[in-house]
Amino acid sequence: MPAMRKVLVFRHGIVINRYFMLPMERYFLRRGYEVHNRTYPTTRKLIEEHARDLSEEMMALHRGLEARGEPHELYVITHSMGGLVLRYALTHFAMPPLRRAVMLVPPNRGSATGRFFRSFFLYRWIFGTKAGSQLAADPPGIFEAAGVPEGVEIGIIAGRVPYKLWPACLEKPHDGVVSVSEAALPPLPLKVVPYGHTPILFVRSAWEEAEHFLEHGRFPETGARETGAREAGAREAGAREAGARTAAVPEAAVPETGAREERSVSA
Repeated sequence: MPAMRKVLVFRHGIVINRYFMLPMERYFLRRGYEVHNRTYPTTRKLIEEHARDLSEEMMALHRGLEARGEPHELYVITHSMGGLVLRYALTHFAMPPLRRAVMLVPPNRGSATGRFFRSFFLYRWIFGTKAGSQLAADPPGIFEAAGVPEGVEIGIIAGRVPYKLWPACLEKPHDGVVSVSEAALPPLPLKVVPYGHTPILFVRSAWEEAEHFLEHGRFPETGARETGAREAGAREAGAREAGARTAAVPEAAVPETGAREERSVSA
């Protein structure tokens, strides 16, 4: 019997392209997934039209695999606006059965950043008057129209950073573009990680969080970065304790050592 194929479809956010997802694509290829990652014209259509395109692409992919008799499971990972595209496709168009999906930093309940910039000509010039205008509109708009998909396990990963690059009124915590409250979509599970809106696409531990959800239907209790920080704290505490003990020993009894601990953190 043929092995089960794990087929993963990516949908990137507005004004970026598939190349932003390439590092994550390579990660999942090494994990045994078959990845479909393509660029689509994010600013030239409405989110509803992008959703229809996603539906047609995934139905064609599913039918092709079925016609060849290849057992498979379908997964999706989205970034930013791609999450709205997926939600709308699942609630308004025909979609093949999805095993699981993960939405990275989606503006599920609106975008204060988009609303702040919508009156600027430069925003309209870059983001366009279709999907870009929808993202900058007041809720409920497309954010409610996309609906909450049922019958599919979907997890949300939101970002948390201490900075933002513009004076938009973002509720804390946020990823510099989308706040955690905007990303949340009850009752879907939510995981908050310490990365920015676009940088999250290049962080291995964020990919690991997404992979864990795709495999198990839940997020790990702690992320890799949080675990590393805790372990580092334990090492430092141990070093301080050892130093205190050494201070109580006569100098002649302390052997010389040149050992040095080196540590690297993946970003």
